[in-house]
Amino acid sequence: MFGLDHIQLAMPAGGEDAARAFWCAGLGLVEIEKPAPLRGRGGLWLALDGAELHLGVEERFAPARKAHPGFAVTDIDIVAERVEATGQTPRWDETIENRRRFFAEDPFGNRLEFLEKD
Repeated sequence: MFGLDHIQLAMPAGGEDAARAFWCAGLGLVEIEKPAPLRGRGGLWLALDGAELHLGVEERFAPARKAHPGFAVTDIDIVAERVEATGQTPRWDETIENRRRFFAEDPFGNRLEFLEKD
């Protein structure tokens, strides 16, 4: 049996404020404290429903344009509005029948997918 503990996305050094503006202020995620031995590496951790989102600093950062997390959300229209309020553009996709979803980028260009839970 497999479960999901966390998702790791890369970010550039010094991007913590932009990450907090997008994920915390914009989308409403709550930051959680990183373990003491990892704090000096930069980045931040965020709470998800039943898992965590880890944003880790990558020295030679390049955004993930294809690989991406798929976030299950309960009210996708509100999430799309929040994403848009951060300055990002939700791109709705209807290629999977009976599945409401859209793609967007985080402030660093990483691809994100948001899907509405049934």
